[in-house]
Amino acid sequence: MPNPKDTPNPYGHPVYKDWAKQSPEERVKGLMKAHGTAADEPRFSDLLYHPTEGSLPVDLVSVTKTSPTTASAIFTFKIPAYYTNGWLNMHGAAQTLIYDNLTTLALAPISKPGFWMLGGVSRVLDVKFLRPAGVGEKVTVEVEVVHVGRAAASLRGVMKDGKGRVLSTCEHDKSNIDPEVAKL
Repeated sequence: MPNPKDTPNPYGHPVYKDWAKQSPEERVKGLMKAHGTAADEPRFSDLLYHPTEGSLPVDLVSVTKTSPTTASAIFTFKIPAYYTNGWLNMHGAAQTLIYDNLTTLALAPISKPGFWMLGGVSRVLDVKFLRPAGVGEKVTVEVEVVHVGRAAASLRGVMKDGKGRVLSTCEHDKSNIDPEVAKL
C-alpha cells in the first residue's frame, strides 16, 4: 500500500468532494459507503459497511461535532455468527476491529485537508472486555474524539448491550498521516 504522503493527491477519492460543505453525518456516511470500494480485493473490515450474508452492517444513529476539535458518534449493529468465538459470543478481535474503525470515523466531522482527513494510523488500541455479547444481540457503540492535535489524537469508545450494560471499553491513540497542505 502506498504511503499517502507519497501520493500526488491523497484526497482524490470522490468521498472528499465538497468535504468542507458536508455535514458531520454526510461525512461519516460517505466514508462508510466508500470503505473498500477502491480496493481490488475485499478487506475484512469491509463487512462492517457493506451488507452481505454473515456481515455486520453498522448503522449510524447520530454524529455530533461538539467543538472544532471534538466530536462524538453512536452506531448500532446486530452481532452475526461470523464475528463470534466458539461460544457464540462476539470475539475480542472483532470488537477491536469495530473500535478501530468506528473511533476513526469520529474524526471525520472535525477533519480538513492536512488535518485528519485520512484518519491516521493506530499507535495504541487498548480494549477492555467486561461481559460477553451473544450472536444476534443488538449492540450500541458510542465513540468520541477526546483530544486531537496536529500530530496525534486520543479517541474513546464504549460498547453496550440492549439493556445499556457496558460490554467493553476502548482507548485509541492515533498518529496523523495527512500530508501538509501547500500554502500559496
